[in-house]
Amino acid sequence: MPPSIHGHVVDARGRPVPDARVAFGDGPVPLPDLALLTGADGGFHLEVPVPGRYAVRAVGDDGAAVATAVTWVRVPPGGPVVLVLEWSP
Repeated sequence: MPPSIHGHVVDARGRPVPDARVAFGDGPVPLPDLALLTGADGGFHLEVPVPGRYAVRAVGDDGAAVATAVTWVRVPPGGPVVLVLEWSP
């Protein structure tokens, strides 16, 4: 099984954010400029080409504003990642 990064995108109250765009921001090798959409539960799964340190970016749209969250993840060890989107009032 290839190495991967998995987790959820949630809002500031911990509620899942469906249809958030999740993509790599940076990594140890060149990465495709593609994004996937989270599921109804805010979940995502990204396969990585090689072990290393990756920036994972999530972007969500609540209909009135756009919020972005970025975190760095080391693969392995992996484990669930939670990206929290906070919209400004």
